[in-house]
Amino acid sequence: MSFTSHTVTICSTARLVRGMHLQRQQTQLASGKQQWQAIEAYTLQQWLDQLMENATLLGLLPSDALPIIKLSDVAEAFLWEQAITNCLAKHEAAALFDVRALAKSAIEANQLMCDWLISEADINHQFITQETRQFLRWRHTFQALCAQQNAIDVARLTALQIELMEQHHVTLPERIVLAGFDRITPLEHQLFEHLKARGVQVEEFAANTISNGHVEQYALNDSHAECSAAVAWAKRKLAENPQTQLAIISPVLGNIRRELADLLDDTFHPETLHASQYEAPRCYDFSLGLTLTEYPLVHSALRLLRFASTKANISFEEVTPILQDVYWSSDAEIDARAQLDAYLRQRLNANYSLEALINQVNKLQLENVLLKSLIEHLKVIAQFQTQSHKRQLPSMWVAAFVGLLDALNWAKSRALSSYEYQMQQSFQKRLAELSALDSILGNIAIYEALQKLVELCNAAMFQPETTGDTHIQLLGLLETPALQLDAIWALNMNDQHWPPPVKLNPLLPAELQRSRSIPNASASVQTEFATLVQRRLMLSAPEIVFSYALKEDERELRPSPLLMQGESAANSIGTVYSIQTLAEILAQPAAMQMFDDSTAPPVSEDEKVRGGVKLFATQAICPAWAFYQYRLGANKLETPIDGLDNMSRGSLLHKVLQLFWLDCESLTNLKAMSSQQRLTAIDVAIEKSIIALAQEIGPHLPPQVLQIERQRLNQLMQYWLALELERADFAVRDCEKKYPLEIEGLSLNLTIDRIDTLTDGGIVVMDYKTSSVVTNRTWADDRIAEPQLPIYAALALKDEQVVAVCFAKVRTDETKFIGLSEVDGILPGVTTLSKARVEGFKRFESWNALLQHWDSSLKAIAQEIKTGIASVTFQKESDLEYCDVKPLLRLPERMLQFEQVQVIASEGSN
Repeated sequence: MSFTSHTVTICSTARLVRGMHLQRQQTQLASGKQQWQAIEAYTLQQWLDQLMENATLLGLLPSDALPIIKLSDVAEAFLWEQAITNCLAKHEAAALFDVRALAKSAIEANQLMCDWLISEADINHQFITQETRQFLRWRHTFQALCAQQNAIDVARLTALQIELMEQHHVTLPERIVLAGFDRITPLEHQLFEHLKARGVQVEEFAANTISNGHVEQYALNDSHAECSAAVAWAKRKLAENPQTQLAIISPVLGNIRRELADLLDDTFHPETLHASQYEAPRCYDFSLGLTLTEYPLVHSALRLLRFASTKANISFEEVTPILQDVYWSSDAEIDARAQLDAYLRQRLNANYSLEALINQVNKLQLENVLLKSLIEHLKVIAQFQTQSHKRQLPSMWVAAFVGLLDALNWAKSRALSSYEYQMQQSFQKRLAELSALDSILGNIAIYEALQKLVELCNAAMFQPETTGDTHIQLLGLLETPALQLDAIWALNMNDQHWPPPVKLNPLLPAELQRSRSIPNASASVQTEFATLVQRRLMLSAPEIVFSYALKEDERELRPSPLLMQGESAANSIGTVYSIQTLAEILAQPAAMQMFDDSTAPPVSEDEKVRGGVKLFATQAICPAWAFYQYRLGANKLETPIDGLDNMSRGSLLHKVLQLFWLDCESLTNLKAMSSQQRLTAIDVAIEKSIIALAQEIGPHLPPQVLQIERQRLNQLMQYWLALELERADFAVRDCEKKYPLEIEGLSLNLTIDRIDTLTDGGIVVMDYKTSSVVTNRTWADDRIAEPQLPIYAALALKDEQVVAVCFAKVRTDETKFIGLSEVDGILPGVTTLSKARVEGFKRFESWNALLQHWDSSLKAIAQEIKTGIASVTFQKESDLEYCDVKPLLRLPERMLQFEQVQVIASEGSN
């Protein structure tokens, strides 16, 4: 019998191993030592792997005692899926099975059979369910596939290693200490008994226990209140003693991880809000990391690989994050890429080809927007896409992926931070794992290789190595803390979380699972285990706090029944500790300098004011809107669609109407046309309009979309011309007529949709509308929110005899004229000023009085624009529905200021 003279500590989790090393380091440093013997702490599987490797090197084990390949999680899942697929190949409903979910349940069932020493004879009887019978078939097929590859899964590997240990006299330590094992499986028990029989001293880790700890229980409103209270409690404890060691524990730590991290940063490290301080040392440490795909650097790599691995059209929603990605191409071009994103949204559909993207980048280059590196890298992607991607081994795909990322300058656009470097190293390990799957996966397609890489990254939990003096451990309830703790707060202690809910494996007999007391098999098993864990927790620190939520959304919650057993607990209800988020702290009233920002600089003589009629409309609704959008040029990003958006469809209709009336010229000519001639004239106008549109926005419109537009326009034109035939005689004088105009020193360029001349010399001014809501109500207001026609009639055509103004509402659901006329009978459905239903029009005694009102009102608005009036004032917030710069108006902040002023005023009056 061979022994080594050292002690080995076997931990239940890898985190506990890390904690043991950290505790050893802190102890030795505190004693003044600079060098010390590292503690030998491993997980059980790590120790067995090392033991077998050493025994093989020393010749104590045959070199072929263990299979060559140890299956990774992804490789094992793949073989299970293959086994299940083979078994279900002839099943009549094979296509309906979720093979991936079945494989997940089969892996768990196989693990339970190995850990709890369940043989097939224990479950293979005549009364077993069809599901269990199928599982046994899958298991045999899976094991046969493993044998073909000389591979073994982790579940059977542990059992095989224990068997080899029993058959061969491998070198063992004199003493083994078990740490963190709340539950020992029969397989582990068999191992430990064998070690004892071999003379190894096996004992449990003797942690310092507290026999009479102080216990408190708190009922809080919800989970958010619990998180806030726990962080506030930690802040108070560290204020009392900066060297105290605390733990915040939850049975559902993954659900609240982000919220706790935000609260802890707000409370202890507000400086980390700045990007440059993001990786600053923290006083807390999470036991639970995030999947590797959730980290930006890795997400960037996978997104680029996915982009380069398909020849299908790309969506603008995919292109935007790629252009904003700082981890590839040139970091110096990031601002230019943002300009490109806005440019693409205006000129391309929602989906387009990579070739179209490259063409648009080249066009933007001509406008002196430097995107040299981006063009080169997009061409690299295009070349990668055109290569013949035949099925090949995973290692070949990994070489291709690495070469592509290197060519795209991924992770090299700037120096990586410590966290980013760790992410990169972890990602490279996943690539190495994929390369090792050659014999398992064989030749696969590119999309399969990428999918397996994503699965490997999803399976890898990553937590950057923390630095600094850690005083708050954030743990799952089943984890054993490595450090001696001074106080613990256990939150989320509701009955739906603790004890953990029952979750039987569907592929093993339920009664067998209950009789063997397998984890998750029954309420009694879960309660017994939870009681054991809670008892261990109660002995881990001199102060224990339990909390639970009273509700979740609208659902009332109950505390865990295990909390009711604590008779010594001091129960309290309400918010016992509270903490404010950084946003709440910054929102607190403070001494502020009041500054009136309602006045902008006046319009200078050389300033070109954009917007035209829309400038007047937005100034009338909200002056700040007009200033931000038309004087400063602020705007929202476009949201492209496949086909034509509403604006393009409206412009197309305008063009068709223009071309039709330029050819038809008058009502007399319209009436002289036969039905067929009218249809032909409509079709000609539509075709010319579509050709003009295609030349304007490019040839990327699908033919199907254009055919739908032809049908829509033909129907609209027939509806509209039927209404025009009801009018008195007229001639079309101008269509889409451009008028330069100066109002109070502001130069505008107007385009009047249509001007008709009547037989008596009067003119009708018309503006086409395709929106569902069209109204002329504001024409009587001092601030005219629909100023197009008033500007045309009162200012652009002030020297002419304007006798009617109207909106021409052209829609399939409603076609009508909406406006006012000087006398009756000019337009169907349009009344005179004296008969207008809108109450405001009754104050105008004549048509000329209305025109004079429009003149004075519009000139007053022009004066506002010219002098720089830019206040956030409006009648009702619904008027801002189509405001593109609404976030700049800061309405919530202004409402808060208004409320504070009201409070101060009311306090003063009291």
